[in-house]
Amino acid sequence: MPVTMDGTCDGVLDLSHLHPEVVLADMQTAGIVAVIHKATEGASWQDPFYEQRRYQANALGMLWGAYHFSSGAAPADQVSNFLNAIQWGVDPNSDAGTLLALDFEISTSGPDMSVEDACTFVSLIQQRTGRWPMVYGSNLVTNSDAVADPACPLSNCPLWYASYNNQPLHVPSRVWTKGWTLWQFSDGRLGPAPTNGLDRSCYRGTQAALQQAWPSFA
Repeated sequence: MPVTMDGTCDGVLDLSHLHPEVVLADMQTAGIVAVIHKATEGASWQDPFYEQRRYQANALGMLWGAYHFSSGAAPADQVSNFLNAIQWGVDPNSDAGTLLALDFEISTSGPDMSVEDACTFVSLIQQRTGRWPMVYGSNLVTNSDAVADPACPLSNCPLWYASYNNQPLHVPSRVWTKGWTLWQFSDGRLGPAPTNGLDRSCYRGTQAALQQAWPSFA
């Protein structure tokens, strides 16, 4: 666990095509129990490493999740891209174990996703999968928390909050009244140890509780 946060399990790693050198078996040996991998961005881009990493994680018995990086494209198109990329509905057993997440941060290609579109995105995910996704972020999440209706659909989504400090600071509390579920404490450079040069997150609870709550944290 991060040296400054007792009572948490720090075995959550998020990855993308930007980390081609990572070997999941080595990560598991180092204490990683869960991987959340980028699957899509915007309305059309799909991560070429997603499927092979999912296969590897499943073979190792690791917990698995998929995230969508937001953009200003139509929410329905982004949802379709995401669910198509992760092949939702093809294998019910795979679906049942896959955590879903919206990476709600500044877009790398055009306008950012608005608060209203984020609400639409998570609502469409719930309609099509029966599950509310996690919402990851920092500045856009904090800004949304300040202006959104506290009863908006985002309030149904567990919070995955990024704050590279010895403890999570300025955690949104109007919409996310229960606080954070996952805390990304390091981007591999900033934040408390351990980092391993990669994005690391912890769960508020024990490893056994993490494994029991995955993938929906209902």
